[in-house]
Amino acid sequence: MTYEDKNFLDSLEKRYEVIQDDSYSNLVHFQTTYDIPFQRWYSYREGYSYKLVEKIIKKYDIKGILLDPFMGSGSSILAGRLNHLKTYGIDVNPISLFISKVENRNYFTDDIQSIQVELSEFRQLERDTITRQTTFELASKYFNKDILQTLLQIKEHINSIDNSRIRDIFFLSWLSNIESVSNVKKEGNGLKYKNRRRMKSGYINIPIEEWEKNHFPKDKFTYVIDKIVSNIENIIEDIQNNTITTPEPTMLLGSSMEKVLEIPEEIELTIFSPPYVNFFDYFEIHKTELWLGDFIKNQDELKQLKRTGLRSNASASVSKSLENNNKSVSHLTAILETKKLWSNKIPTVISGYFDDMETLLHNLYTKTLIGGRVVIVVGNSAYAGVVVPSDLLIAEIGEKIGFKVEEIIVTRHLTTSSQQRKHLKDVMDFMRESIVILRKE
Repeated sequence: MTYEDKNFLDSLEKRYEVIQDDSYSNLVHFQTTYDIPFQRWYSYREGYSYKLVEKIIKKYDIKGILLDPFMGSGSSILAGRLNHLKTYGIDVNPISLFISKVENRNYFTDDIQSIQVELSEFRQLERDTITRQTTFELASKYFNKDILQTLLQIKEHINSIDNSRIRDIFFLSWLSNIESVSNVKKEGNGLKYKNRRRMKSGYINIPIEEWEKNHFPKDKFTYVIDKIVSNIENIIEDIQNNTITTPEPTMLLGSSMEKVLEIPEEIELTIFSPPYVNFFDYFEIHKTELWLGDFIKNQDELKQLKRTGLRSNASASVSKSLENNNKSVSHLTAILETKKLWSNKIPTVISGYFDDMETLLHNLYTKTLIGGRVVIVVGNSAYAGVVVPSDLLIAEIGEKIGFKVEEIIVTRHLTTSSQQRKHLKDVMDFMRESIVILRKE
């Protein structure tokens, strides 16, 4: 089957230097960071390795300000600090801000001693008989009842720790273990029950009582305590063996499109990986931690968070008009509107996403010093057999604003469904994850 719009993709790509560099392929995944000091404190799947940022810093000999407007767990901030740069970070997700702040503090000998004292007391905790409540309505489905009560009791204990720096260490360790002791896991665009098993004949659901009995020990209180203790021991090890003296970063909570303009200095390197145009609702994916961690108190607060971020999914695209005119995006959405789509909101989300990206890049242009760079890690997507070449569209937007597109580095090619592959056979090279490098001249 011949791809119907190949000329559009080819003509767009010919405008830029697109190179393949496999040396980046293992750096764009958080899976490579499970044993990296500081980053292992919280497994944040949407992140990339700090070594990717380090490679960019060294490639362009960056000496000035570094900004990550989609900070996540703080990989870019950590890399900047390890290379003695002044750093700024922005994120709309309060969990991300908390993780990054705790992981990027300067810790001292007194902190280590205080953590060890608190840890000794923490190990002595015993399960009490109090039944605690949570406003998270799905908690009883997502957790074994004993594990839920254990988590709530431990959170109450952690909140009683007087030293805020030490309290944050313990709270981060508590937060980082919520998924591992729950009945659900983050997968794709949401949470999936762990008792659902894939068989040759399809999926089956193992009775939850049976699954819990096979996966959790009888002493669930000690089980959870031991997991948190193990994480804190890793934290102590990382602090003892890795001294960072660079000043702590400045971090802002909110939409990157507006918050970028609050950075008081010119930026030499902005590096980030925005949400992809894949309809993933990352607030939905992190809702268990948001609720149990008291980052949100009600559904209205969750809805407001979803509407604040980049328009990469239907929840974020509610009642927001387009501010920029983009012919290439309009071309794609016009084709998509003729297709049978699993959601009729797809063209609207795509238009909103690149509209927001143009607003962000425009504001970044005003804050970037001459000779400075904006580096974007992004993945392309496809709907109904139509490729959305995010790397090329972002490059085109950057060029329109005034950036020079230095190069687009293809780090790896993406897999897709067999149904999509039938339609994309001629253009599978465009299904990729890339690094777009823009320079202000």
